[in-house]
Amino acid sequence: MAHPEPAGEEEEHHGSPWPVIIAVGMGVGYVGIVSASVPMLLVGVVIFGGGAGGWIHQDMQEPSSAFYGLATSVESRFPRVSARKLGTWLFLATEIMFFSAIIGSSFTLRLRTGTPGLATFQGPWATPGQILNVPLTGLNTFILICSSLTMVEALAAIERDDKVKHRFYLLATLLLGITFLSIQAFEYQHLYFGEGLTFTHAPLGSGVNPLYGPAFYAQTGVHGSHVTAGVLALAYVTRKAFKGGFTKENHEAIELVGLYWHFVDVVWIFLFTIVYLV
Repeated sequence: MAHPEPAGEEEEHHGSPWPVIIAVGMGVGYVGIVSASVPMLLVGVVIFGGGAGGWIHQDMQEPSSAFYGLATSVESRFPRVSARKLGTWLFLATEIMFFSAIIGSSFTLRLRTGTPGLATFQGPWATPGQILNVPLTGLNTFILICSSLTMVEALAAIERDDKVKHRFYLLATLLLGITFLSIQAFEYQHLYFGEGLTFTHAPLGSGVNPLYGPAFYAQTGVHGSHVTAGVLALAYVTRKAFKGGFTKENHEAIELVGLYWHFVDVVWIFLFTIVYLV
């Protein structure tokens, strides 16, 4: 028995050129990074930004709905997963590998601290609280966890067709995300200019391994860039929510942004434990 079409399903994205343009921009930017070509990297960023902007503009003109692509013509005894949700899960799987590589590399450097004959690994790793402000970051972690709870409430509200609470919780999640980034920016400013923890060395005279600074900024900076992307996505869905773009039947974008937001929250819990507490 064939599956019925979801109510209000839109097929316009199937022929949209914007995903292709975004992919081209990412490819050009990656080549620029690998070849250390700043002009090519900038070209890639411009192409990517233009494609993302065009896709967002197109999507803002349409109601939110799930897109199943070729799966609509395939009979299955299993529940269908939309193409966008499947793509999001696959993307998050690659992100798990990406963060695992960064965290694993930094932890390896830490374990090799003091290895005889390797001058670059000389010097102890900083102890918890020696350089970093653990209480402040603990508060920031609590803020990010609260943002996950408000995101859950935002999804639950639209599933009940409570658009007032839906908009409120989305806005609250957005503001909490911005607060997290603001506190992290304040911490970076204090560490870099106040403590002397830079991208190339640890504070002078502290005796801390010079690789501590690069390892710290690599891990927290990459996560911060992902939170920034999440905040931009939240700003998009919040604006669309206030324009009436989501309904009880069609709100898949909220689910997808929620999946991504919960992912960056979980990653931060691991990072906070490893970088700040261990």
